[in-house]
Amino acid sequence: MAAEYIEVENDIDKAFKAAYDQGWTDGLPIIPPTDERVAAMLATVDRKPGDVIGLLPPRNGQAIVEKVAVSAVMAGCLPSYFPVVVAAIEAAADPAYYLRGVNSTTNPVAPLIIINGPIRNEIGINCSWSVMGPGPRANATIGRAFSLCMINIAGRIPGEVTKSTHAAPGRYSWCIGEYEEKSPWEPLHVERGFKREESAVTLLAPTGHINALDMLGQTGDEILTMVASCLSLMASNNFFNRYGEGDMGVILCPAHAEVIARDLKTKQAAREALLEKTSRWIRMADIPPHLKAAVEGLNPGSKQIEGEFARLAARADQFVLVVAGGLGGYHSVALPTFGGPQTITRVIKAKKR
Repeated sequence: MAAEYIEVENDIDKAFKAAYDQGWTDGLPIIPPTDERVAAMLATVDRKPGDVIGLLPPRNGQAIVEKVAVSAVMAGCLPSYFPVVVAAIEAAADPAYYLRGVNSTTNPVAPLIIINGPIRNEIGINCSWSVMGPGPRANATIGRAFSLCMINIAGRIPGEVTKSTHAAPGRYSWCIGEYEEKSPWEPLHVERGFKREESAVTLLAPTGHINALDMLGQTGDEILTMVASCLSLMASNNFFNRYGEGDMGVILCPAHAEVIARDLKTKQAAREALLEKTSRWIRMADIPPHLKAAVEGLNPGSKQIEGEFARLAARADQFVLVVAGGLGGYHSVALPTFGGPQTITRVIKAKKR
């Protein structure tokens, strides 16, 4: 068991070596979590250093505010990012998110943090070009702080605790903002019951992402057909053993969202179209015998099988639609689900000045 506290000089190289030797890092260099740096984080939230945000499985470690602040410093966060990290950890601690499964499964699942509200612009969250890629400090370090908490508090230790066969790059950092200004619909957090002027974090649990390229589609129906084809995988957890449980994410680029909204008007109409299309994509005759037998046996009476087709989802609300990405491109992103976790949203509470 690694030590909980060690003292080292305020030196980047020595601090990194000490933290790495203790198993506290993701393999990348860290910022030394000095008392001053940790205090600066704590000053941005109305919580005491010893407050427990929640328990993080599988270790069921207590997500103490001060320990989360240490991870935020190590990750390179600015203090203004810390309320976002706290909200993300609060969402992950919700039992409905099924963090035990996310952190210990053999699947390549990685938590995806989606940020909504005014705080996006206040702290410089990227919502546009290369939204899932490197560059912006806020996206990179908020996602990394969350990941370090998964290692140091939840116990997501490769091989020892997490048994993910390959894991996923998103376990380093996976944090995006919704491009609300270019969305034809209400923002995700408003759809989920929060006020537009509030800021919020939403957690999904995807097993990677698939590019949905459609440069030729002229209608919303055509574009959603392409998205549905990317989601309709026999190897998906949602199809194979978690039918009716998992929320699938769809990150629509602004260009695609504009066309879909023009033709289908509402998000709900788009979700219902995806439900219908994914229900008419996988033919029972195309399913290998061993998998067909499993599908029939795992979900008896679930209505997953309808005539010659096997359904991917049971309900339209299993499709979580978000608008993000650069302008002018015709790439959207399909996010297959790990299965068990529910989508969780928590409001971001920064300390009033």
